[in-house]
Amino acid sequence: MTLTVRIPARPEIHVAYLVLDMNGTLTNRGVLLDGVQDRIANLRSTLEVHLVSADTFGTLEDIATTLETSWHRARSGEDKLRYLDQLGSERCAVIGNGTNDALVLEAAALGFVVIGPEGASAAAILAADVVCRSAADAMDLLLDPQALSATLRA
Repeated sequence: MTLTVRIPARPEIHVAYLVLDMNGTLTNRGVLLDGVQDRIANLRSTLEVHLVSADTFGTLEDIATTLETSWHRARSGEDKLRYLDQLGSERCAVIGNGTNDALVLEAAALGFVVIGPEGASAAAILAADVVCRSAADAMDLLLDPQALSATLRA
């Protein structure tokens, strides 16, 4: 399973993993946002999906079960980066919103920051390749690599 993104004047990007922050990205104060579950179900046919979260609201396991994804509790940005490195950062797309996501957004082959109902940190915005209004918008770009290419072309 691999997603290939072709961006003019850049090397092809081959993504095998989608690493998702949870709080502020897929959830609003621990409650799953509308549209997330269906998009993740669609992406699972192309990408292996992982939730990596500090689990501020204590819903990580339940959300992962609902989304049928693996999960990993990470207390810091460095913990998230170690997890990403184990997968191979060059084969990962990351969607996040917080300061603790900045390291993985920058290290990933594709980093999407979400400015959702819980906002986004300036560090995460600066580290990302793409800025989106929601996780659903970011996942829609992954589901449509041609639109993603248009966003990232020089």
